[in-house]
Amino acid sequence: NSGWQINLGIEDTNRILLALDVTPSTVDEAINKKCDLILSHHPIFFNSIKTIESPFIIKAIQNNIQVYSAHTNLDIAQGGVSEYLAEKCGFTDLDTAFEFIKYKQFDEEKNFSKLISTLKTIFSLPSVRVVNSQRKTYKSIAFCSGSGAEYIQDLEKIGIDVFITGDLKHHQALNATNMTIVDLGHFHSERFVVEIFENILKNEDVEVIAAVEKPAWELI
Repeated sequence: NSGWQINLGIEDTNRILLALDVTPSTVDEAINKKCDLILSHHPIFFNSIKTIESPFIIKAIQNNIQVYSAHTNLDIAQGGVSEYLAEKCGFTDLDTAFEFIKYKQFDEEKNFSKLISTLKTIFSLPSVRVVNSQRKTYKSIAFCSGSGAEYIQDLEKIGIDVFITGDLKHHQALNATNMTIVDLGHFHSERFVVEIFENILKNEDVEVIAAVEKPAWELI
């Protein structure tokens, strides 16, 4: 459900809050920082509605805050989320598969443990979940930010060695036979979408602020 989530007919904006998700805390931050627009990746509404009951949505409307979400349209766009994820990990000149997937094949073997170390550093993660972690080297890699488990079997068919994505469930992990899957988590595989928004808006006459966000759960 890309596009307007809350459209109040206000044509001008002075300050935009950039976010992965629109949550009660996001709306409060927009109010406190006097932002009149929230630009998010994930929409508020995934299905049609008849009434608005969520207090934080009502609060946004009462404070004249509009919300626009660039979701799947940003996923498939040139320079979109999966492509940006790959480039953050040091991979460019990518090919596209199944519309949302970015992948790269190499002439020479790459070191897998070095890849894991790089991912931990880039995303400030103490550990990552890996399926088929015994791999030593790889010659092809694919990226799908967010939840990409539905593509596991398709990617195995085209010979992908390593797949980096998020939101991997138990039975989805069991579907992987030869391919190694690195699960960064949904949040960490897409949080940098704020950087994409900043690059898009850098030449516009508007102030942009990155929202303070964290994963929905914590390790204790």
